[in-house]
Amino acid sequence: MLHGMGAGIGIWVLNLDEIAKKRRVFALDLLGFGRSSRPTFPLTVEGVEEQYMSSLEQWRTENNLERFTLVGHSFGGYLATLYAKKYPERIAHLILADPWGYTKKPEETRELPLRWKLVINVLKPFNIFSGLRAAGPLGPRLVNKMRPDLQQKFAKCVKDVDAVPNYIYHCNAQNPSGEVAFKSLHLELGYAKRPLIERISDLDKSIPVTMIYGAQSWMDPTNGYRVQELRSGQDYASVSVELILRAGHHVYADVPSEFNDLLDEACSRFEHID
Repeated sequence: MLHGMGAGIGIWVLNLDEIAKKRRVFALDLLGFGRSSRPTFPLTVEGVEEQYMSSLEQWRTENNLERFTLVGHSFGGYLATLYAKKYPERIAHLILADPWGYTKKPEETRELPLRWKLVINVLKPFNIFSGLRAAGPLGPRLVNKMRPDLQQKFAKCVKDVDAVPNYIYHCNAQNPSGEVAFKSLHLELGYAKRPLIERISDLDKSIPVTMIYGAQSWMDPTNGYRVQELRSGQDYASVSVELILRAGHHVYADVPSEFNDLLDEACSRFEHID
């Protein structure tokens, strides 16, 4: 299981126990995030993607995994897709939860007001969580101030009100290695420089895909239906698109019971197929 931007394996706390009732589950901190190392990444899309693929393949080798279901949320979904493209023989099923990086930037976009253009230009040189690190020991308070919903999402199993903001802060308080990598992949306004919707056709035809979206998310679920169209036909494995109505981008935490049921069902469909 691969987490999203600025997070770590702790974000799966509402899911791991349920999913692990029927199968072995591995979750890892992506390179540059959580408790993983903070290497220096290349500044090109190709270089960043290659370094992530190499690190994931090294992790797989060291854990003696031959073939498995790969789950990724948001940025983790982007990396999961790339890994499945590069190492199709390792993937039994690709499951993407509100994946980032699929949408292609429209050729014509609405003109932004001048003040927003100025804000964007001022912030461009900075990494996403620069302000959080600048806050120092006040960082957890800043997380709580800007994202009070995070504590609410995990309140059922995390009773310490400081635990979630502290975790998010410490996932991002170190050298911004993963942020620099993400910045190299990111175009602007949430779009990827090399959108996956233009590359998904290269994914091996035999790999089944499940895409789970939050109906209230800023991610575009029409990408899922577009993937269905691109991978239609008898030569392709199935592509399923699921929508969780009361969920936003953090689909795994907004309605965890429904997400866990969908994930369990999706995993069960292909676990015993070679």
